[in-house]
Parts: sequence; C-alpha cells; structure tokens
Amino acid sequence: MSRGGKKTVDHEARERAIFDLDTSFCLEAGAGTGKTTILVERFLSIIRAGRAECPSVAAITFTEKAASEMKDRLF
Repeated sequence: MSRGGKKTVDHEARERAIFDLDTSFCLEAGAGTGKTTILVERFLSIIRAGRAECPSVAAITFTEKAASEMKDRLF
C-alpha cells in the first residue's frame, strides 16, 4: 500500500492487516486514512487464498458510506 508511490509510515502494519489471515484485527483510525481500502484488500486476500467464499466473509463498518464504498469496490 502506498500513497503517491511512497510507502506510508505504517506500511508494515497495513500489509499485515491485509495479508496475515491467521490473525483477527480491529482497525481504528481517523477519516480518510484508508480503513475501507484495507478492509477491501483483506476481504480479497481471504477470497484469493481460498480461505472462504464471498458469502462467508463478514466485514463490519460503522457508516453507510463506508459500507457502500466496500460493496462498490468489491464488485
């Protein structure tokens, strides 16, 4: 994950949240920091790894906007 081609300060934590499928995570950060992007990428990692099928994955967010964005990005 990068912004404008540069790695973010928390790049390693973001990568772990996306690809460490043996660990559960709770993401907490301010608006516009990439939480929805990480959730979508993790969701896709689970599907690509064959760990679950789409109807079996739950992603929880607290705003209708984020839920709508997740849905749109997945489709």
